[in-house]
Amino acid sequence: MKITFGAILLIVIVLLILLFLLRTKTGKRLRLRASGTAAEAITKDASTPEGAKAYYNVAIEKKENDLAQANTIYSQMLGKIANYEDQLRGYKKDLMKAEINVNSCVEKNNDEGAKVYLKEQQDLEEKVAIIKDALTGLKENAKLQEETVNTIKTQLSDLKAEKDNAILTLETAQVTKSLQATPGMSSLEEDKMLEKVRDGVKKQKEAADGTKIAYENSASVQKQRLDQKIKDEEIEKKLAELKARKK
Repeated sequence: MKITFGAILLIVIVLLILLFLLRTKTGKRLRLRASGTAAEAITKDASTPEGAKAYYNVAIEKKENDLAQANTIYSQMLGKIANYEDQLRGYKKDLMKAEINVNSCVEKNNDEGAKVYLKEQQDLEEKVAIIKDALTGLKENAKLQEETVNTIKTQLSDLKAEKDNAILTLETAQVTKSLQATPGMSSLEEDKMLEKVRDGVKKQKEAADGTKIAYENSASVQKQRLDQKIKDEEIEKKLAELKARKK
């Protein structure tokens, strides 16, 4: 297989980058920064309900696997104990038969036969002792394994409850944060526009008030009012004279 120049160049570039990251101070700083960034991202992710749920699920799955393995070992122990107890009962029955046969041979003065059954009895007693020792150790280990299973069950239950509480806490905190009460707010542009409107209203009012004052104070208006007053007085005078004549 021929290696092209481009492939060789790519390999050299990759090696140089690795050497830069592993050997130089700048490379070490970049690796530390990348590691810190990844740790920060994990921390932020774990602070969200979705991220926390994912991390808890991984831990729960691991704990469930531990429980399954512990249960398997415990079940195997119980099965072996039951098997050994069956063997022990069988050996005890064989011992009773051997004892009967020994007594029968002794009564018949059959020493050779008695020796054969005594040897059988001896072998069975050794097997019974071995099984009893094995059962004692197995039962002790089974008891310890049962405690291990129960401990893992409790840890698993606590972990699931902790998961539910942690996610609920993060969800409520998230909702509270997103729906917190806020003071009345308006943008700067809106404030500027309203301020212009208020200034315009103020100026128009001032202009209208000024026009009214100027009108009230003008000479022609004063003269009109004086003439009207005189006319009103003349009318009142004529009306009084007419009323006096009728009396």
